[in-house]
Amino acid sequence: MKRYFYRDAAKTQAAVALFGRQEQFNPADYQKYLELEVVQQDDGRFSVWGNFPDDSDLLQDTRRDPERLIPSIRNLADEVREEE
Repeated sequence: MKRYFYRDAAKTQAAVALFGRQEQFNPADYQKYLELEVVQQDDGRFSVWGNFPDDSDLLQDTRRDPERLIPSIRNLADEVREEE
């Protein structure tokens, strides 16, 4: 499993890539989070979290990635952690 963390400008770019197709999308909605965290499972499925200093919101439950969104934003990550 890999965890990708997006902060500052990368957070906005990741939010646009991940959620920009939604009808009610507003990038300002994601500014309240310290960071966006994308958790990619070994089988390619992923979830998205909005992290606060002491808590987090699940923004997208674990799902497959047929649009290949994660490869398109990997290089934007401020931090990557690999876990087993």
